[in-house]
Amino acid sequence: MTPDEQKAFELGREISRNQLAKVDQYIAVRFEQIRFGYLNVIQKQFDSCRQQDEHSPLLVARIEYSLYLEHVTEAHEQLLAEVKHHFHEWTELNKEMQVEDAVDKYLDQSLTDKFTALRLEGLKVMTDNADILKTADDNWRRRFPELAAAQPLD
Repeated sequence: MTPDEQKAFELGREISRNQLAKVDQYIAVRFEQIRFGYLNVIQKQFDSCRQQDEHSPLLVARIEYSLYLEHVTEAHEQLLAEVKHHFHEWTELNKEMQVEDAVDKYLDQSLTDKFTALRLEGLKVMTDNADILKTADDNWRRRFPELAAAQPLD
């Protein structure tokens, strides 16, 4: 490599490092907002499962977790679109530098890791509530035997 080519290569590397640092910073802030909100909502949903009389608390909790997973998937897609929109001015530069695919792959992996962890954190909230939900479900089944018969856990 000539000295000019080496200089251009180093400049491109520095630009990419700076871009990724800004993207990571943006994602960290936005993801923490999403994470905090979603974990609070799922906990509130599990709390409300114990308070109703029409359905099995455990069955409702399972449904709530299933909905949580769907919402997390939607949030993942929305944050990816948001990041791309927020940093859209870099798209052309990344194409010129021929790093667009690498940046997209990095972004996809970064978000996938974060949202996979969020799914697991939601599952942890559910398992942390398992004993309380089981007790509520047992009590509900004793209070409403006809509804319980129509709503088996299997």
